[in-house]
Amino acid sequence: MNSLLCRTVMVLSLLLIPAGPAASLPPADPFLDPVPPRLSLHPGPEAWRIEWTPYPHAETYRLLRAPAVVGPYVAETDRIEGLDWPVPVGGAMEFYQVEAVPLSPASLLTSIALSRLAYGPTPSELDRVRAIGPEAYLAEQLSPESIPEDLPHDRRTPSADWQFVTTTGTGSSSTLYIYLIASGEGYLDDLQLVAGTEPGAGPNLIRNGDFEEPLSGEDWVVGANHAASERTAAVRRSGQYALHLRASSPGSTRASAIVQTLTPSLSSSRSYTLSYWWRPSESRPAPLVIRLSGSGIVSQPGTLRDRLSEGSADLADLRAWHTLNAIHARRQLLQILLQFFDNHFVTQHSKSARYLDAYHSGGAEEYLATELEFRELERWRQVLLRPDGTFRELLTLSAESPAMILYLDTVNNRGGNGRIANENYARELLELFTFGADNGYDQWDIEQMARVWTGWSVRYVRPDQAANPFAPLSDLRRPGAAPNATRPNDLIGTWSLVFKDYNHDTGPKHLFYLVPPSGDPADPGVPRTYPARFGPQLAGLPYALTVPGLRGTNGIREGYQVLNHLADQPFTQEYLSVKLCRLFVHDDFHHGHYDYSAPDLSPEAALVKACMDAWAATEPKGQIRHVLTTLFASDPFRRHGAAQQKVKTPFEFAVSAVRALMTDPSQGAPATLVDPAALHDLMDRAGAMELFDRTDPDGYPESGPPWISAGTLAERIRFAQALLMPVASGYSARTGEVGFSLVHPLALVEQRLPAELRADSHAVADLFLGLLFPAEGRANLAFYRDLAVRFLDTSNDGVRSDPFARLATTGAPSPYEIRLRGMVALLLSLPLIHEQ
Repeated sequence: MNSLLCRTVMVLSLLLIPAGPAASLPPADPFLDPVPPRLSLHPGPEAWRIEWTPYPHAETYRLLRAPAVVGPYVAETDRIEGLDWPVPVGGAMEFYQVEAVPLSPASLLTSIALSRLAYGPTPSELDRVRAIGPEAYLAEQLSPESIPEDLPHDRRTPSADWQFVTTTGTGSSSTLYIYLIASGEGYLDDLQLVAGTEPGAGPNLIRNGDFEEPLSGEDWVVGANHAASERTAAVRRSGQYALHLRASSPGSTRASAIVQTLTPSLSSSRSYTLSYWWRPSESRPAPLVIRLSGSGIVSQPGTLRDRLSEGSADLADLRAWHTLNAIHARRQLLQILLQFFDNHFVTQHSKSARYLDAYHSGGAEEYLATELEFRELERWRQVLLRPDGTFRELLTLSAESPAMILYLDTVNNRGGNGRIANENYARELLELFTFGADNGYDQWDIEQMARVWTGWSVRYVRPDQAANPFAPLSDLRRPGAAPNATRPNDLIGTWSLVFKDYNHDTGPKHLFYLVPPSGDPADPGVPRTYPARFGPQLAGLPYALTVPGLRGTNGIREGYQVLNHLADQPFTQEYLSVKLCRLFVHDDFHHGHYDYSAPDLSPEAALVKACMDAWAATEPKGQIRHVLTTLFASDPFRRHGAAQQKVKTPFEFAVSAVRALMTDPSQGAPATLVDPAALHDLMDRAGAMELFDRTDPDGYPESGPPWISAGTLAERIRFAQALLMPVASGYSARTGEVGFSLVHPLALVEQRLPAELRADSHAVADLFLGLLFPAEGRANLAFYRDLAVRFLDTSNDGVRSDPFARLATTGAPSPYEIRLRGMVALLLSLPLIHEQ
């Protein structure tokens, strides 16, 4: 890493080398080790400038000089925070050496862990991990069951008493709907809608929201299915009356709801807060929805987990729950893995809803499709919370999932009697879920495997029969349904896996054969064998599987036999190990490529092999936690060149941006507000990342290039600018971009800087550079520090000098806060923010 530069009066020998512990790095790797800097010398009339490109994660640079190339070298300066230095013209010939001092291994590992095992650091989490050390954090995250978790949106709420409900959103419409999404009843009282974000703070914009007057056409228009609703004095929260809601069928829109047109009209650019008290019926409970047309405000009682668990949540609720978990959960690695496996075993909410629409009405198909997606996540969560949770279990849960059965068309897969089996699930099971594309199988294997899944379908069964794949249609009828009703819309139940043996192909299936058996006992066929690249222990061994034709209910066992065979194959070990390495190290790992028998494995091949060895070393095999422990202990994960090698997906960008600016209310700061719907809107605009609703079965890209373009970056910048936009009196153009999301950079300054430094533009810039870019190294942030300081010390028109220290700190927002927010928005718009 040196370059020789000459001129007539001086020869410079410029060497950029790491000092201290980093000097013992392993052999260079093009993806994991720093690229040697490019050095240059620039003449000037009085001084020449030595310039160099950044050395990764450099905390500082030192300039050394000597009269001879062999030294001895003495310090010209001990600390350079930047990428250049002047040297005088004339005098004796001297040699200069530039030395980089990178972040300490502990500091760098802290940054890597918080950007890979978490959705980026929060300020308080950065402090905590620096205090306990990164090794303790890694151990903690690898044991999520030991981490206490109590998130308000993830709690279950007792349903026997009055519940206070509040929701903030935008004035998307002036039409307000109240309805139950199933036949049933409940009690509503003290319904209020006010401008701003504080419930009940201001005039109530809803007429007769306390229901002290009878329902009338002047205030409320009542749909036919809610015609039995009336005031009641028997059950009330306050005043003399409450509204006793009764629905004979599910509601959804104007014709099937209780409706009020608000006057004066609401503003679409303004925030409003809805609040009310709700008490479910003990005998005939039904989920309540209160919303504005256009969904600027949508409210349901109970926490998000309540609604998801009870089947009354829609896709927006599931996305909100998943996003809030990613932002607030202490079990960050668990959230990373849930997103990873949901993307690996991808399913599509809208396809499930289209199927269910044939059996349900009134919008129930949307809630039921959401329940299927939520059920997958919950079952995977339970496996990942166990120390010995395996990939085989995750694979099996995916195969059994009604969402997967609907998504890849197994629901109508029929075989035998001349019928051709549907190949969709068999193909993706091999190509995307286990072996990886073109890795140990061919079209014959897909055709044979498709026959295994004939008969796997779904049925609406009694809730207590959900685990029985042979259960009949539910016989529990909803109140008001006909005694002989058999349509799922009239029944109480859940959609679950069912095996229809009359659709199953009962013939034998021969998987992974070059030449399949002919049926003659003397002709066993020619099985496929493991390639030599897997090493001498496996090379040449057969991995074929013959599935005997099973009849009746025994036919379902064929699927489990295949899953057990696929789950721990070396092809599967390799493919999943590669994907985990891409997730936690960098993008450039490949399956079906490495020769593990070679004596000189690349760092990538060696890490994949180590993960495969870890997979095979436990009993049962494929324990996810054991594989991750090996990965996180590896050099490629920990070395200096490994950080900031990945680009954030839209989801990772949105969540990490909010986390980086989160305040700590326990220290007296205002709470950070998050509008999950607005974050999802960004994900849609910045790359069409529709959580739980991807059309293609390959999942969203896990590498950087597909997410980065001029258009997608512009959307990320727009989000950052809106997130930091000042808010005054509830009015702001920002609501269209970030909804009611609100961050408080001023509170971070007040919490983390002493009073005497809060007006110091350099100290304030350093604070936010450290929070947003903890892995970069202070010396490489000189340009960004200068940019931030110049922004703080320049007038809002960008022309005049206007020192930050002189700005007034009074007002809502104050000139000080406006300038501060602008500077943070600028930092959130820099290319570095997209790296992790």
